Amino acid sequence: MKKYCTILALLLICIYCKAQSSEQNLKKLGIQLQDLNAPVANYVNYVRTGNLIYFAGSGPDNAYNGVIKEKLGKDVTIEEGPAPAKPNPKPVTAATASTLSWAEVLEQNPDPKVVTDADFFKRIKKTKLPWRVKDKSTGMEMLLVPPGKFMMGMSPGDTEAVELEKSFAEKRPQWKYSEGPQHEVTITKAFYLGRTEVTQEQWMKVMGENPSLFQQSNAKQIAEVYLSEYFIEVTKIKMTAEEAKSRADSSAKAVKFNPVEVISWDDCQKFCAKTGMILPTEAQWEYACRAGVDKATYGEFDQISWNINTSNLTTHSVGQKAPNALGFYDMIGNVWEWTNDWSDGEYYKSCADGVVDPMGPAQSELGSHVSRGGGWVTFASRGRASSRGLGLGGGLSFGCRFARTP
Repeated sequence: MKKYCTILALLLICIYCKAQSSEQNLKKLGIQLQDLNAPVANYVNYVRTGNLIYFAGSGPDNAYNGVIKEKLGKDVTIEEGPAPAKPNPKPVTAATASTLSWAEVLEQNPDPKVVTDADFFKRIKKTKLPWRVKDKSTGMEMLLVPPGKFMMGMSPGDTEAVELEKSFAEKRPQWKYSEGPQHEVTITKAFYLGRTEVTQEQWMKVMGENPSLFQQSNAKQIAEVYLSEYFIEVTKIKMTAEEAKSRADSSAKAVKFNPVEVISWDDCQKFCAKTGMILPTEAQWEYACRAGVDKATYGEFDQISWNINTSNLTTHSVGQKAPNALGFYDMIGNVWEWTNDWSDGEYYKSCADGVVDPMGPAQSELGSHVSRGGGWVTFASRGRASSRGLGLGGGLSFGCRFARTP
């Protein structure tokens, strides 16, 4: 009980959580991250030829896969590993179905009944990439998101965003919370994104364990969470022990298709290291969430999300609510979704004139990463496309949705 009450507190209040550095993975090589002059990533499979280092990494958008040329000290020892046959530091901008070695192609062309935004439909076809695929290592269905431009941040007339900023300025000033200024973002490379949030079954298949609270073996713990003083304070919902047990028993049944939760950003990195997947950047996430919509949400709050009004205080099987215009489910609600970016409430100020393929700030004073989308106890003020989870290290409502590059 103590474990889950502690986790619950992390769900809705700020904690300081220093993300584990991937530097520990490089110690045996005698290399420091600053020597590589690259952002934090998990590096594997090194080989050196002269001043060339070949490696496969799990950095955002696979930006570090390929070749890095660095002058290193003579005493550096590089671990043996495979190197690309033809080193090429330039990102791949197009591919055919036959080059997607990690994927099984389900549909080459977009379905107009699913991709309902006409402009996105045309741009997906223009890439000549398969639209709907299945990741071979995880079985996850993924949809193609084409290159394009969009306005990121607080939507015009979004009063909820304005009020939320004021509230955090008073209660959590250390977050420096902001969803503005709204700015133009250009996404130059197509990417694949999970059609749904990662389920408990999918997580178990890769990681061999299920960290989620909402599972059959945890009915007692779920009931205790419902009865905790902190839960009552936050949700304003008070129930009897009998009611809590009844809700908990219901929440602990048939949950393998529910999203995995109670996971940290570091847990996601371990998953990525095993599968070759990546977390989307904050910009990629919002681009895919909006799907051409410039309003605060892509649909009516209760119709598109499992939230404080609709969830019955539990997570639900993915893909049950209305999707957005690209065919993605649960971009709002059910569980918060980790992105690759470090947390910095003032980062958008540096993007005011427009940015191309932004990777987020280089570091975070909060020591945490950005989460998006809201969860099963989210109120409407947080269930918006531009709402940002800053300063949070994890909690009951934290899950994930992974991406891949062609």
